[in-house]
Amino acid sequence: MKIFYLLLLLCLPFCVHPCLAQGQAKQTKADKHFSDYDYALALGEYEKLLEQGQPDRHIVERIADCYRLINQPGAAEFWYKQTMIFPNLSTANLFNYANACRQNGKYQEAKRAYQQFAQRDPSHREEAQKLIKACDMAMSWMNNPLSVDVLLDSALSSSFSDFSPVFFKNNLVFSSDRGKGKSSKDQKVYGWTGAPFLHLYQAERLTDSTWSKIEPLEKSINTKFHNATASFSPDFDEIFFTRTKRVKKRVLPQELTTEGSWQRYSKSDDFVDRLEIYSATLVKDKWKDVKLFPYSKGESYSVGHPALSPDGQILYFASDMPGGYGQTDIYYCLRQGQNAWSEPVNAGPMINTPGKEVFPLVQSNGVLYFSSDGHLGMGGLDIFSARGNGDVWEGVENLYYPFNSPRDDFGLIYQKDGKTGFLSSNRGGDGTSDDIYRIGPSTVPCKVAGGTFVRMPNPGGRTRKMPLEGVDLQVSINGDPNGAPLRLLSDAAGRFVFMAKGSQSYTIRGSKKGYLTKTVQIAPDCRRLTDTVHIEMVLDRNTYDQAIVLDNIYYDLDKHTLRPEAKEELNQIVDMLRENPEVRIELSSHTDSRQTHRYNQMLSQLRASTAVLYILSKGIDAKRVVARGYGETKLLNKCHDGVSCSEQQHQLNRRTEFRLIKPSLAGGKE
Repeated sequence: MKIFYLLLLLCLPFCVHPCLAQGQAKQTKADKHFSDYDYALALGEYEKLLEQGQPDRHIVERIADCYRLINQPGAAEFWYKQTMIFPNLSTANLFNYANACRQNGKYQEAKRAYQQFAQRDPSHREEAQKLIKACDMAMSWMNNPLSVDVLLDSALSSSFSDFSPVFFKNNLVFSSDRGKGKSSKDQKVYGWTGAPFLHLYQAERLTDSTWSKIEPLEKSINTKFHNATASFSPDFDEIFFTRTKRVKKRVLPQELTTEGSWQRYSKSDDFVDRLEIYSATLVKDKWKDVKLFPYSKGESYSVGHPALSPDGQILYFASDMPGGYGQTDIYYCLRQGQNAWSEPVNAGPMINTPGKEVFPLVQSNGVLYFSSDGHLGMGGLDIFSARGNGDVWEGVENLYYPFNSPRDDFGLIYQKDGKTGFLSSNRGGDGTSDDIYRIGPSTVPCKVAGGTFVRMPNPGGRTRKMPLEGVDLQVSINGDPNGAPLRLLSDAAGRFVFMAKGSQSYTIRGSKKGYLTKTVQIAPDCRRLTDTVHIEMVLDRNTYDQAIVLDNIYYDLDKHTLRPEAKEELNQIVDMLRENPEVRIELSSHTDSRQTHRYNQMLSQLRASTAVLYILSKGIDAKRVVARGYGETKLLNKCHDGVSCSEQQHQLNRRTEFRLIKPSLAGGKE
């Protein structure tokens, strides 16, 4: 997970290996990347070396170490297992293999490896027994999950790392390394992860589940290196956030370069990245007076992950400053004035362990949430809660599954209702990064009763729906990339049924030979087990040059702007084009016979073009959609010039249609 820079700069593990011959230039290059903590770059070089010859123990170990350090335990498990083919198995490799299995949820295999590790290294027997106990606890928690739904928020999450959301007025501010997108060649990337540097982003809440366009915070906050993990004062006039500082390297004695140090020491490295806390004040909607928190000591150690108490009088943070209980501890400072703070105080042994304690956050009810790998947990970082204040705490408790998972879980926040909120996790697996998940109470399941229909042309101008048998339906839970879709087949009356949960949203994909594939999204509002939610799926025939009338696309008199109901109908066309990438369509607009022929032709072309522009705004290739206005040339009834007709009869002619364009006409005139 890419936020691991925030963690591993706090507590960087070291693996010591003998260097290979200096003459091996390519391996020297890979080793240089590794010693400089550019693990993503080192990984690529080691994999190239592996392709060029027989597996070498040094290279295989380094590949495994790289995957561990960029937090991809799936790949790390595989490569640590490969180290076992070499003689004299390293106990460090065995321990790392056990940890990777545990992070992958393979608890039985992890237990066997921990037992083997304890036999080979009796001095660590107590630690191994503790981890075996953690495996048993995790399996028990997963077999008896809490009634909580943890679902990926696809609007906030991306293919990059997105994490640690916090509320700012009506906005949500979070950390991300999405940068300018994968295609931007001019952006700088972080050698450790191979991704852009972390910045702070914000999204304005539109509804309970939708957000505005995600934008970065201003440049006074986001410098060119890492800026992340924000916290705001109760009046939202003050921000505290984490920023990295590049410090000139000095070589320390070997005894100080121990595993778990937040600093990075290396004779081949000129600089070290450390975390510091900065603050700023909001002046006329602009962040001003950006200044260093007085106890940020980047020259000596790191401080980061700031979290203000609900009254704004206590600032909690994580640090590896000397004198702590473990690799990183939670500390706090008391506000003594507008810009004055007491000296840092350790939050104490109830919170802090010999491991890592990070990402503190205090809710309005006074509960402290933090993440730890030192307290017994499921595999990576687990979220814990505690009640108290300052350095006096009680009731430290694991939040259990599904708040926690075998991977890293952190950054929990609740909304005002105290029941729903967000957390951050990389539980999606090696192919994913940190994502933001919605949390809320589980709801009872209910029945979804659906019907599949075919839309048929009607001589009167409107369309009619007929039941369609044998539609192949795939039902997927949104936000569950690892779940296999439920497969259904509509019966002779077009009916299908499945059980759903109101806390989840679903994608239903219907397909049948000779018909265009159709996809619908539903979020059933299930309140009782006896509830039934009814939906319809209307498919269109895959037939060329057959006009299909679109319902609900109407325009005000003499206007060509789209009404809200028209956009909803056009969104279905957009979905159809996405599901059927080989399809090209003509979208046409028609008028009644009133007004002049020339005026009607112009108005219909404007209306068709407006509808097509809306479709193109959703990312559809312009080559796939043709706008055509027909004016009054294709009336569906007798209502020509001079013929008296009712308003309802005229409305039949004021229609919008689409038809499939034959592939043979592609590139030519339609």
